[in-house]
Amino acid sequence: MQMQEALDRCEYAIKCQRTEIDRLRAELKRRDEELTQLLAWIDGDSDGLVVLQRTYMDPRISTSDRIKACAAAVAYERHKLTVQLRVGPSVLSERLAHARAIKTAEPKVIEHNAA
Repeated sequence: MQMQEALDRCEYAIKCQRTEIDRLRAELKRRDEELTQLLAWIDGDSDGLVVLQRTYMDPRISTSDRIKACAAAVAYERHKLTVQLRVGPSVLSERLAHARAIKTAEPKVIEHNAA
């Protein structure tokens, strides 16, 4: 029984070691990705919009931070609709003439007998 007990302990130790190695490899991969992103930002390969997009797509970041990144990025991802109206000189001169005519019209006199 002593030999089987020693084998069981070794098997358990190996299982724990493999689990820890897998966890450390995942952590190393995450840090490598973070370092790559940071270097790209420092070198100027990514701008603020890219950083915001990367932030709101990363499931490891808290939901509130992801929502803030979405709100900040949406102004750059979607164009705002604008309306421009151009009035030609003839339309503008007609409206100005009409406004001047109204302004210079003689006021009507109201006669009142207060008897």
